[in-house]
Amino acid sequence: MKIFHREIQLREVFFKFIDSYSEPLVLFDPERIDIIYLNQSARDFLGEHSDLSEFFEEQEYRNFIKLIHDCHRIEEQRVISYRKHDGSKGVLLFSLYPVMWEDQRVVFFKFNDITAKIKKKEAKKRRNAQLILKDKLKSIDLVTSSISHEINNICNFMVNNLRITLHTWHDVFKLIKEYESENGEFLLGGISSKEVDKIVPRLMLSIMEGITRISDTIDDFRKYIKEGLKSEYSIIDVNEVIKRVVTILNHHIFMHTENFNLNLHEELPKIRGNTQKLEQVIINLLMNALQALPDRGRGIFLSTGIKGDKIYIEIRDEGIGISKDIMPYIFEPFFSTKYASGGSGLGLYLSKSIIEELGGEITIKSEESKGTQIIIYLPCYDRDGKF
Repeated sequence: MKIFHREIQLREVFFKFIDSYSEPLVLFDPERIDIIYLNQSARDFLGEHSDLSEFFEEQEYRNFIKLIHDCHRIEEQRVISYRKHDGSKGVLLFSLYPVMWEDQRVVFFKFNDITAKIKKKEAKKRRNAQLILKDKLKSIDLVTSSISHEINNICNFMVNNLRITLHTWHDVFKLIKEYESENGEFLLGGISSKEVDKIVPRLMLSIMEGITRISDTIDDFRKYIKEGLKSEYSIIDVNEVIKRVVTILNHHIFMHTENFNLNLHEELPKIRGNTQKLEQVIINLLMNALQALPDRGRGIFLSTGIKGDKIYIEIRDEGIGISKDIMPYIFEPFFSTKYASGGSGLGLYLSKSIIEELGGEITIKSEESKGTQIIIYLPCYDRDGKF
């Protein structure tokens, strides 16, 4: 009887001791999958979640139970995501210790919420990455400035020569017509003398348009680089940003689809933000949509519009879609279905972060084999375009 009473006293002393501990502590029976004891900090932290299965996503809970069941070393540490009381996700650092308790093996563990620490670390990584990117962009800007200067000189030279050639052509055509009136219809490079006045000027103009397009593409690329060097916010014409992105990705669009549809609202209000960051988001989402297409016959639909006091950018594809199993995780950092092809798992996470930083939101709907629809909503800066 005295031994039994002594055991009760020791038990109470032990529980009082761990109750005084500031970190959440739990004594857990891995065989019965049951909590033996929670200290006060753990009770405060868990709140109504007395059943740990309510605290985790289903797969995380299974991983957690397996971790406890397989815990045989003196100390093991693991990082596990959990569901907060407000429904958002957090991250816990667990330290587990196998111990003997009343002649049975149990696991004693403590845990700490490291969500803020991880976010701070990720923010620091992003800032460092942005600084590195900015430095790289400076180097690229110097190179592209030199290259674009040379190419633009060549383009200007070609355009000027074409203008002279086109002007000269009118005199040449008069001679062709005089010869034709005396000798009848004849061929010039396989073209009938009766059609040559329609075809040759059109060929020259198409060459001029091609040269202009080369020059515009280089200018757009330089603008993209220069915007990347800026960190401040400005007033943005979203339609112009989208047009620039389409120009930059023109080759990728051609490679993936023959059905690309662009429908931009003509009177779209401007927004306030960082142009390069918005371009980064649209490039990422448009590339995802293109890569989801199983063949070139499937389409991409990119449009802008107004909804209430917000503008929206919609990117819809007729691709393979996203399965219901992975939909809850697509905006999580480092989640990717494309690791094998070089995916980082940060594209959608960063896109969502940037849109939220701009005061907007991003929604996604998808159905397997039918495609995906992504809509970005951003607040209008001012309908009158005033600061």
